[in-house]
Amino acid sequence: MKKIMIIIVAIMAISTVAFSQITNVYITKDSSVVIDKVYVGVLSGTMFSTDSLHASGFTGVRFGAMASYKPAKWIAFKTWAMYQAETGSASWSLQQFWMKLTPTQKLSIEVGSMGTLVTEQRPHPVSGNGQFETWSEASIPGMALNAKVKYDFTSNFQLAGGVALRNNLPEYSGRITYKKVQVSAWYSEWNKKFGTALTLDLPRVYNTFVWKQDQTIANVLVVHIVPSKGISLYSDNGYNFSTKKLVRSETGAMKTFESKWIKGLFGLGYNYENKSVNGYLFIHI
Repeated sequence: MKKIMIIIVAIMAISTVAFSQITNVYITKDSSVVIDKVYVGVLSGTMFSTDSLHASGFTGVRFGAMASYKPAKWIAFKTWAMYQAETGSASWSLQQFWMKLTPTQKLSIEVGSMGTLVTEQRPHPVSGNGQFETWSEASIPGMALNAKVKYDFTSNFQLAGGVALRNNLPEYSGRITYKKVQVSAWYSEWNKKFGTALTLDLPRVYNTFVWKQDQTIANVLVVHIVPSKGISLYSDNGYNFSTKKLVRSETGAMKTFESKWIKGLFGLGYNYENKSVNGYLFIHI
């Protein structure tokens, strides 16, 4: 495993030089095929137990890419894929492919294997925020075979509706977006339960609240206390209605940084459920 990690880190170093500028690159002369993004990231964490003199950790590496093909102004085919390897667990991957129709400037229709309307309130998997996704954000339902319709009344106000196939049964969803606020709701025929998610994304405050009927309630709050220095406080918490226990609680601070090619952060927080102080290093392009 040690050799594997050395090879992965070496690949990332090469990729930093080779692919750091690959975003929105036109492949064809008519600009119909675009590489939207190439992503490489390394996330590591060290957990120091407060109950005993013990430390454990993990290192995860993620590779990803996004591309689109637009043969005409009103139709586009979009796809992305990502692969993650992590110490102590099996590697895994995700991929999506869908068609987007835009019959008018305000109306869009999407069909295929992709994120549902509520999934879009989670950070994109082919991104730094996606690799550093919080527990609360991850509690929102994920991708599925689905269709969704969006209508932009103004540049600040959008209504959307969709239906997905989850566990071979329909899942219905709707969403309202107004400026920096998104509110979505869903109902699944599979478990006969409702859910809702509220996202607030302001210059100094980011918050996502998730409620799942008879299951969990979760909230992640990030406050950028010194934006010019990249210093933020975070708190990620979750409560299980069945066990009546706090199943997730971590609070701490982060320091983000970036250069021409590299972005990342240092993090330090206290994890309640594991009774540990966690230190993080995250680097990505």
